[in-house]
This record gives sequence, C-alpha cells and structure tokens, in this order.
Amino acid sequence: RGKEGLKMSEEARKSEINQTGRAWVVAIVAIIASILISVNNNKLPATASLVLPALGIDTGALSTLMSLNGYVGFVLAFVAATIIMKFGSKKSTLMVLACALVGAVISAFAQSYELLVVGRLIEGVGYACIGTVVPVLVSEWFPPSKRGVPMGIFSVWVPLGSMFIMGTSGFFFNTADPSSYHNVFWFVVVLMAIITVIWVVAVRNPQHSYLEDETDPNAPKPKVSEGFKSLSCWIAMIAFAAFSLGTACVMNFETLYMVQTMGMDQAAANGMLNIANIAVVIGGVGIGFVLNAVKSNSGRLAILAVSSAVLGVCFALAYTVGGAMLTPWLIVFGLSNGIVPAIFFTMVAEIAPRPELASVSSTLMSLGQSVGGILFAAVGAVVATAGWGACTGLLAAVGVVLFLGSLALLFVLKARDKKQA
Repeated sequence: RGKEGLKMSEEARKSEINQTGRAWVVAIVAIIASILISVNNNKLPATASLVLPALGIDTGALSTLMSLNGYVGFVLAFVAATIIMKFGSKKSTLMVLACALVGAVISAFAQSYELLVVGRLIEGVGYACIGTVVPVLVSEWFPPSKRGVPMGIFSVWVPLGSMFIMGTSGFFFNTADPSSYHNVFWFVVVLMAIITVIWVVAVRNPQHSYLEDETDPNAPKPKVSEGFKSLSCWIAMIAFAAFSLGTACVMNFETLYMVQTMGMDQAAANGMLNIANIAVVIGGVGIGFVLNAVKSNSGRLAILAVSSAVLGVCFALAYTVGGAMLTPWLIVFGLSNGIVPAIFFTMVAEIAPRPELASVSSTLMSLGQSVGGILFAAVGAVVATAGWGACTGLLAAVGVVLFLGSLALLFVLKARDKKQA
C-alpha cells in the first residue's frame, strides 16, 4: 500500500507539473491574443492625424469612433458572464477573437466614415470582452498563489498593443498620403487571423480547474444575480470606469495633443507615447511578482489605493504637460497605469462575493471599461469646441473617483474578510 500511495503521489505531482506547463502555454497564447486585440483597437490612435483628413472628420467624430467599443461593451456586459459560464472560457475567447477579426476586415475595407463605424462596432466586441474572459481563464488554470505573474503580464495587454502598433505603423503609412492608413489596418487583419488560428490549434480546457478548489462543494450553485448584487463588484466597476476613462484620454489623444500643441509629426508623437507604454509594461509585470509575495487582500488593496492616487494626479496633467516635464510625466503615468489594472485583474475572484462568481466581477470591470470608453466621446467634443486645457478639471475629477473607489474597495473587502474570519 505504501508503494501504491507513493506511486499515486508521484503521478499526481507529474500531473500538476504537466498542467502547470500547459497553463503557461494557454496563458501566453491568451495574453498575445489580448495584445493583438489592443493592436486592433489602437490602430486608430496610431493613424489619427491621417484618418482626420482622409475621412474629412474632426476630433469629435474621431473620439466617437474610438469610443464605439464602449457602447458595445456596455450592451454585452450584462450577458458576458452568462456566456462564459455556459460555453466556458475557451469557446468564449474564440468568439471574441472571431468578432475582432471580422470587424478588422470591415474596417480595412471601409472607405467611408459610416462603414468604419460598422467595423469598429463589431471589432469592439473583441476589445470589450477580452478583459472579461482572460482573467477567468487564468483563474481556472492557476491557483491563487500563482496568479500574480500571469495576471500582471495580462494587465498590460492594452499598452503592449499600443506600443507595438505605435512602433510599427510608421512602416506602413506615408504622412503625405492620408489614405495610407489603410495599410496599417490590413497589417492588423493579418495579425488577427494568425492568432485566431493559433487559438483553435493550441488551446485546450484544463483537466482541473482551480476555481473549483475555491468552491464549497456543499454550497448551492451560485446564481449570476448574486454577483450583480455585490457591493464590492460595483465599487470595482466604478473605479475601473474612472481608470479606463483617464487611460483612454491619454492613450487615444495624447499623440494628437503632441502633434497639435508641440509641433511633432505623428511618428515622433507615437515614439514619445511609447515611453509611457514601456513604463506601463514594467509596472504591470513588476507588480505581478509583488502580488505573489503580498498575500493579503488588505496589503494588495493598499498598494492599489496609493497607485491610484499617483495615477489620478497624472490624469489631471495629461493635456497641460509639456517641455521638460513631458518625459518624467510619461514615465510616472506609465508605471502607475501598469500597477492599477494588474491588481484589479489579479483579484477578480476575491472581489466577487464567491470565487466561482469571478466571471461577474470580471464582467463588471469590463462594463466599467466600456463606460469609460463611452464617456471619452465627451472629451473629444470638449477638445473640439474649447481646446485641450478645458479638460483639466474633468480629468482631475476622474482621478479623484479612481482613488476614492480604490479606497472604498479596501474597506469593503477588509470588513468582509473580518466577518468571515
């Protein structure tokens, strides 16, 4: 019996090692897919100064194009959790990638503003939903103690995509020919097609889901409505909406701000924004290792509150910064912008009232991302009518909401942990 027990123990250990290896394969493919969906979304900011004259539109119309994914996400937020629970994270991710690919093709073909709107709406399904499904996928494949690093890497999917397209788009467009932005769009189509095929071929469902380990086997199966009634989930949604709005203002319009107020060309502005993108990656990946060491909810959320305060100040300076302060601001913004979402994504299971409702907290954070995207359209209208400086008060208020939301989440989860102790 002793030998049989030792043999079973050895087989269990090998099975765990094999699952860990497969988990990283799935995580890497999912992260690359997320990054390319960000590339798909950020192709518009990377070509903004070309799209404006090519389509004959102003910054108000451009911001509407950029915020369309927010409207899509708002509609889907209330069904995304149900879809994930019904079809599973693997099939749900495939649906997300398919929508992003179809939308990218339509956008690349579009010769008019109206058709581009259609393409952006469809590809917006991908951008709005990938942030919901991947945290659930990672939570299935990794135990809580090991989620920090993959979630930290995933959390920087938006800036990594932005950095990639900002750095490569210049090889495909010609500033003397505004219509050359189509070359960038077709480049993105090819990338989306490749990652969709890789997802179908390489990704499998886990043999053992770690989310099941966090579930009480004697507890009744939770209803999605329980998650939507959770105070912590809605606080996270509001805070993440503020984060998303402030981030959209920088990632979507900062290059245009540089072109119009500092005399840079589009390629030079893209290069400057990549300073922030690199800092975001450093902050997001670095905090992943910190989160693996800081186990308590209170410790993690205290880091979130401090980082949110720093990021809020950076938001307030976004459309007034310049000169010698531009580079330091980009670095500080980037570091804090990497830390904040990494903590949110890592804690989706803890924010939910029960771990098996992680898809609900993740869905509501995606809803917050969508709300931020919708509100961004108003920023474009303000810039078009009153100039860049007129947005300073708005961006400062966004920073305050982010900080207060992070602080409230700290107190709510601290009270819940104390009650359950």
